[in-house]
Amino acid sequence: GKEMAQAYLAEVSGSPPAADLPTWTARPSVGTKPLMRVLCAVACFAAADVAANQGNPIRRVVSMLQSMQEKIEAEAERDDKMFAKFQCFCEKNSAKTSASIEAGKEKIEQLEADIPETKSGRDQTISELQQHKDDREAAKQSIGEATSQRKKENQAFQEDSANLKGIIDALGKAIPAIEKGMTGFLQTPDASTVLSALTKMQDLNDEDKQTVTAFFQGTASQPSSGEVVGILKTMKEENEKTLDEITGTETESAKNFGELVAAKQKEIAAATEAIEEKTQ
Repeated sequence: GKEMAQAYLAEVSGSPPAADLPTWTARPSVGTKPLMRVLCAVACFAAADVAANQGNPIRRVVSMLQSMQEKIEAEAERDDKMFAKFQCFCEKNSAKTSASIEAGKEKIEQLEADIPETKSGRDQTISELQQHKDDREAAKQSIGEATSQRKKENQAFQEDSANLKGIIDALGKAIPAIEKGMTGFLQTPDASTVLSALTKMQDLNDEDKQTVTAFFQGTASQPSSGEVVGILKTMKEENEKTLDEITGTETESAKNFGELVAAKQKEIAAATEAIEEKTQ
């Protein structure tokens, strides 16, 4: 019984057999053998119970290693899944990045190819802009010059018109006065106006001029009043004709001036609009 107990204890505990198990000093009697068997069985069951509760150290290590292995395998599986997702993400983004890079390269090439054309277009725009400015300035200058010329023409017309109207008015008074034999007319300012206009009449010959002058001055060889009246009527008609001509010229000049200014103002407006469009 002693050897069996020691062998059992060595198996469950992993320790060498104890050498100090209790020994019997007296030879057991026949009546004590059943009791020894019972005690041995109890000892065996107790040792087995201790082994079950406390556990074999090797088994504990093995169990621990198995548990660690299961955790490592679970973490490895989780890491594999995460790596697979990350790899998929990287592959997709890598494709997108590559596509973006290629598109960027194509855009750069296109921009580089467009640089000469853009520069040419810019130079053309600058040239056109300067041309519009020059056209606008030329139009303004034309209006200024035309306005100055129009003022001079109108001033000349006003002076010539007033002079002709004075002559016509004087002749209109002289003719009926001479026809009625009113010699007192010859001492009036209107008579002096007629004589002054007579010297400027280019359409009258010298003989007619001398005839009228002699009549108005009352010389001895003065002509008849009928002859003088005829010359004065001719003078009046010529002056009225001249007045009509210069009045028509003035009217036409004023019309042309208005049309010129309107056209130039349109040019200025168009040039200004073009300048604003090209400078925005």
